[in-house]
Order: sequence, then structure tokens, then C-alpha cells
Amino acid sequence: MKNQIFSFDKAYIETFARGVSYSYVENAYSIFLDILDESMQVITKFRPVVTDYNCQIVNECLNDAQLQNSTLDIFMNIKSPQLELALVKLNKNYIKKWFNKLKLAWSSNKKPKKKRWWQRKNKTKTDKNDEIKIGEKYDFQAFKKQLMLELAKRFTPKTTIYVSNYGLLVLCSEDLGMDINLFICFSNGEKYTLFNELTMNLTYIEFKDREKNIHTKRLSTNDNFVKALRIFNGLYRNIYSKPLNQILLESVLYNSPDELFENNAYDMFIKLINFINVSAMQTFKSITDDETSIIKNNLISQSEIYDFVNFLKNLAKLL
Repeated sequence: MKNQIFSFDKAYIETFARGVSYSYVENAYSIFLDILDESMQVITKFRPVVTDYNCQIVNECLNDAQLQNSTLDIFMNIKSPQLELALVKLNKNYIKKWFNKLKLAWSSNKKPKKKRWWQRKNKTKTDKNDEIKIGEKYDFQAFKKQLMLELAKRFTPKTTIYVSNYGLLVLCSEDLGMDINLFICFSNGEKYTLFNELTMNLTYIEFKDREKNIHTKRLSTNDNFVKALRIFNGLYRNIYSKPLNQILLESVLYNSPDELFENNAYDMFIKLINFINVSAMQTFKSITDDETSIIKNNLISQSEIYDFVNFLKNLAKLL
């Protein structure tokens, strides 16, 4: 636990169990969707390669288990055969992938040259018209850049937007109350396809029965399943300053017996800690698929399981 002394009491656990109001998540999500709609209307007007899109929250905010410092992770599923086909071809073209990796590494390591005063003036002028011009090569990276530019026009200067590995990172906590991770992907129904820009590979994700299993567990535990999610999310983020893998946490709690989920938050927390610590992780089934163990789920890394196990053991020592 980063060699720090960490203690908690019953009141501390109950504070996490109560959580924070979902209204600020709904407000941020609603406003962002409106901004996204406006941006996409402009893009598709001149570049009709994206025929449709839809959005879905995928992190703890999906289950009302958000914290005050939670981000809003959104999958933006776009319908674009042209962009998707280009990525599939790139994924199979090893020479082009190698060249793109080299180009990406070169551009990230290259030191910018100092501009003279007249060059800086010209740069200022071109920045105002930093758009993807009609007729230029238009691919997935160009779409991400154009979307970033259109979104930036609709936020205040307090918001910063970056092109991330899988989409866009929108640091808009001052404008909307929380930051947003926008994952741009393709979907054929159940399976999502994301493009990993660092490795130049396609990543496939399936949530399958996640929402159905979560709904079942919430009913069988009188919604105490959500309180448990809030407690573990709150403790983990406060100790490690990073979010806990939600598929891992949901899977572990989904496999925990219903009788452990009591109305008393602190007693529930103690019982869950004790049960999970004496259980073997390989016996837990994934929340996304009852036929798959969490150790075989590609949404959960071995390092995340290792960190989670250590987290639970350290918590048990403080009880």
C-alpha cells in the first residue's frame, strides 16, 4: 500500500457505501452527448463516412458506483465500413504497421525546432484553421483528430482534449463536473473492436452477459451489491490513486454468496473480505460469461488480479 499507514473505521466504510449522487453523472453524460451530437453533425456533413453511432457507459458509473473523482468512461460505437475496413487491412499489413510505429516513435521523440518571430506569426494563423481539409487522406486517426477539434470548439478554455490510445481524453471536470474517457470503437452486436494506436493492433472486447448478471445480483442482494462496489472502489482509489478494474471487481462480488451482502455496510464489508481472501481466484467466473474464469478474461490482466489480491490481504491486516 505504498508503504503508507492507512486506517478506517465503521463510519468511513459507511460513507463509501452511501456513495455520491448519480445526478451529476447524468448531467455530465447528457451535456456531453449533446456536444458530441453537434460535433458529429458537422463532421458527417462534409465527411459522410460515419453513418451512425451510439454511446454506452462502461465503468463504475454504469452501476451507480461512482466516486467524487470518478471519470466517465464511454464506448462510442461508430458505424463506418470504410474506416473499419481500413483498420482491418492495416492490422494484417505488417510492413505498414511497422512503418506507422516507426513514424509514431519518431514524431514523439523529435524535438521541435525553435521558430523565428515571423514563423510564429504564420503558425498562429494556421492554428486558427487547423482542420482536416477536403481531399486529404481520411482515415481513423484523421477522424479522431477532427472529432477532437470539433469538441474543443464547444467547451470553454478550462477543458483540455487529447488524442488517447483508443480514442479521446476530455479533461472537462471544471465544465461538466467530471473527466471523460471516450473509447471510439466498432461493433457487430456483442463484440467491440478498438484500435490500439500504440501497438497498431485491433483489440476485441465482449461484455456479453455483464448487464444481465449485474441486474440479477442487484435483485438477489437487495441492491447491496452496488454498496459493495462503492466500498471497494472507494478504498482502492484512495489507497492507490487509480481506478479498480470493474470487470474484476464485479466478477469477484458476483461470485460471492448472497447471504454475505447484509444491509449493515461494515458487517457486509468484513464478511466479503474474509470470504474472498480464503477463496481461489481461478474459481471465480467472469461477470461477462459464466463459462469463463476471470483469469482467462482478456479484459482482466494478471497484474490487476495480483494487485487486487494484495489489496485485499492488506485490508485484512487492518481489521
